[in-house]
Amino acid sequence: MMFASQKDLRAPFVRVRAFGAILALACSVSTMAAPQVLTAAPRSDESRYAIAIEAQNKYDEAAGLVVADPARARELFSDSAAKFQKIVDDGVSNGELFFNFGNALVQSGSTARGIGAYLNADRILPGDSRIATNLAHARSLLPAQRRMTTTISPVDHIATYWKSFGQPVRVSSALAAWFGLWAIIAIAVMVGWQSTTRLRLWRGSMAVASVVCLGLTATIVVDAIRYRIDPPGILVSDQVIVRKGNGDGFAASFTEPLPIGEEFTMIESRPGWYRIQLADGQSGWVKHADAIVVGRVVGRVVGSLIEGATPPTSTDS
Repeated sequence: MMFASQKDLRAPFVRVRAFGAILALACSVSTMAAPQVLTAAPRSDESRYAIAIEAQNKYDEAAGLVVADPARARELFSDSAAKFQKIVDDGVSNGELFFNFGNALVQSGSTARGIGAYLNADRILPGDSRIATNLAHARSLLPAQRRMTTTISPVDHIATYWKSFGQPVRVSSALAAWFGLWAIIAIAVMVGWQSTTRLRLWRGSMAVASVVCLGLTATIVVDAIRYRIDPPGILVSDQVIVRKGNGDGFAASFTEPLPIGEEFTMIESRPGWYRIQLADGQSGWVKHADAIVVGRVVGRVVGSLIEGATPPTSTDS
């Protein structure tokens, strides 16, 4: 029987260790791809947290009055939405915040703005079943229009394969695979690579952990860029005149103005104006004030402000 020399074993050990280190470093991208899931709210956000708690309390109070006193309930839903709006205006961009903001807006009757909030929530927490359900419900409250849901981009089509798994689950799984990979490398170093069979075992374990980590990281990266390329939006004003250029002096693109709730894809942005494309391919310019575009709310990401808001049950559009 022939035994490999120490020199022969050292070479594959160095190659495997270097290979594992490179893959582990690549997997660490997952910790940066979704900071909104991992970042906790700093102490300076205590006032915002207090506002969010007050907004949620008003929402819960309103939910209990929907049947007994609809007018008062809608008033409280409006108050709740106004408080969530303060947090959004303060520069906070957070999936749970937008979800709860959308609930309050829809219940208060601002259905189009609620859809805009849900779309922003979906950008940050893709695959969340609560957001998908409430978004579908809000859309059903509006008259039938040219819905952008009939057009699925190639990136969105790819994302459907993992949409059933929320981003927090995938981030946690990617981190677990990342730490698992380093654990395998550490154990292998301590135990040793003294035989070809053991070397194959370590290589196989590292390969599995690496594939899982890199695969999950890829889904997170795709989600991060989904709404950066031609982001969706919705008109939040009624009878919006779409123009042929970015100014009031340009002629109207269509013979009739567009109704509130019309969804679109934003293909260009200039000061005060968005160039939008409808589901039927027609395009034109609308004012910023007349639309909400996903991702246009720029702010510092903080941790979840409020968990588990009651989903909307009924509203008038």
